[in-house]
Amino acid sequence: MTARALGGRYRLEQKIGEGGMAVVYRAIDTLLDRTVAVKMLRSQYAEDEEFVRRFRQEAQAAARLSHPNIVNVYDVGVEDGQQYIVMEYVDGPTLKDVILERAPLPVEEVIRISRQICSALQHAHELHVVHRDIKPHNILLTKSGQVKVADFGIARAATGQTIAHRQATTVLGSVHYFSPEQARGGPTDAKSDIYSLGVVMYEMLTGKLPFEGDSPVSVALKHLREPFVEPREINKDIPQSVENIVLRCLVKEPEGRYPNMAAVMADLDVALARPDVPKFAPSEGMDDKTIVVPAMGDRLSEALKSAQVQGERSAAPSSRASKPPMAPWKRASLIAGIVVLSLAALGFGSYAAIVIVTRLLTVPNVEVPSVVGKPVASAVATLEAAGFSKQQIQEKFEPNLKAASGIVYQQSPAGNTQVKKTRDITLYVSQGAPKVAVPDVTNEPLDQAKQALTSAGFSADNIVVQTDTSTSVPSGDVISSDPAPGTQVPITSKITLTVSQQQYVTVPKLVGLTLQQAEAAIQAAGLTLGTVTPSDLASQNPLVSYAYPYIQGDRVPVGSTINLYVVPNPASIPPSNGTANGTGNSVDNGTENGTANASPDNSSAGNTTAGVTGNAVAPTVETAPAPQPPGKSAPGQLKHDGH
Repeated sequence: MTARALGGRYRLEQKIGEGGMAVVYRAIDTLLDRTVAVKMLRSQYAEDEEFVRRFRQEAQAAARLSHPNIVNVYDVGVEDGQQYIVMEYVDGPTLKDVILERAPLPVEEVIRISRQICSALQHAHELHVVHRDIKPHNILLTKSGQVKVADFGIARAATGQTIAHRQATTVLGSVHYFSPEQARGGPTDAKSDIYSLGVVMYEMLTGKLPFEGDSPVSVALKHLREPFVEPREINKDIPQSVENIVLRCLVKEPEGRYPNMAAVMADLDVALARPDVPKFAPSEGMDDKTIVVPAMGDRLSEALKSAQVQGERSAAPSSRASKPPMAPWKRASLIAGIVVLSLAALGFGSYAAIVIVTRLLTVPNVEVPSVVGKPVASAVATLEAAGFSKQQIQEKFEPNLKAASGIVYQQSPAGNTQVKKTRDITLYVSQGAPKVAVPDVTNEPLDQAKQALTSAGFSADNIVVQTDTSTSVPSGDVISSDPAPGTQVPITSKITLTVSQQQYVTVPKLVGLTLQQAEAAIQAAGLTLGTVTPSDLASQNPLVSYAYPYIQGDRVPVGSTINLYVVPNPASIPPSNGTANGTGNSVDNGTENGTANASPDNSSAGNTTAGVTGNAVAPTVETAPAPQPPGKSAPGQLKHDGH
């Protein structure tokens, strides 16, 4: 196993899991030297071109997701006919492992885990990626308790007809978490993930599944038809507010569930603060409507009785007419005729009743026009023209990333489908992109700033980077953002980050210059003069002995500080004052002699003797060397000895 390297890069080390479709290995990315997880499709799927196409397409779509609670997808490839996906390696158990080990979990932990799952799915749904296979097996927990939702991209392909028919074990592994619309093979959307989340929460709170059965088909039928045991009947410690969230997620009709994951998170955030709330009950219209048939029994009986009475009246002899007794054979014929007429009347009445009831029961099917993409007013007008009344059309306004404000972005039932004429139509109308506050990323490295922005919900494609020089912000860090931090903006907005890009200059020659000359050179180079040591010489225009922490030729950022050590400047030292009194005589050998007597005893007369051979000698100035600064040595130190 260790010898195999997919794509010449991913060295497989150990099998860490497997399922009906794929096997997962821990591997080493030899290029980046990091641990990754590699999921390889089983060989029986390699020949299914449709599945391979969907697998790669959806896996690549999942790779675009960037969220702290979603397992990152790094790469997709194929080798020797085997498809594989390279993902972030999460060193921790699955949520299924945790449930099996210690369910029911504490309510606080269930809320914490559920909220992170919601956050991940909300991010995916905003990018039009539906997971479709949410279950505890696909939810990983890091050692710090962070949730990581896995298997984005495979899920949509895995729910296709090919997988469901060819690999029963795949369905068996997920059918307990299927939504009813998935179980009946209908269209699925983000609300299918909401239903599956409800099943996961149910299992965390109770340690049981809402529906069990001997076969996948029996479990699927229970999702479609049967009620489940409510969580509080199993675990009395569950607050009513938390049970309400589960009950609303598990409504069989999508229209009765939460509109989106953001709404689920909003209820999770306040569930513990307000535990005692009325119990949730689905309202009428959350399920397919049942046509109410008028009670026809009484009216039908009355109609039949009336017809019978009329028949008897028509056959009965008039009491006011005197007629001779009727012959027996005539009486028998009359009785037979009355019976025949009565039966005919009864049959006609029954037939009429059947026709009336049939007409009442039969509701015509009509086609729902597609109104997605239309302004809401135009959409309503189109539905009314198709035969639906205003009372049947419900409008739900929600934030949406793709559709402009006031535009219908989804409808239920879907357009161009046949429904009963009495069916309600729900239009989901965009309120525009949701707004979020721009996080403060100033003085942060660019990579960290981008991560903070994407975690807040902004797309990486909408982050624009520009550079500017700065003397206070280190190179590569963010100087400012536009819009400014804290500004509420649509989540689709562009964010411009201004990043510091410092300029560099070369330290000029400073040693040997006077302090004034050195200061001018430092300013001309775009640098800053720091301390001058010793400071009491600064006013005497001393000479620079050496500079630190940078020396001549160093490349340093503009504005860097240069400190100087200085020594006295001989040119600025005044001549010595004294009394010279004496006489000198020139002698033939060119030596000038003189005597000076400056003793206290003979102050009025004296001789000064000076001997000069060849050149006049200037007085020598002795200075103590300045101490060496800590750290860098200063080559080219000026040594001042009076010459």
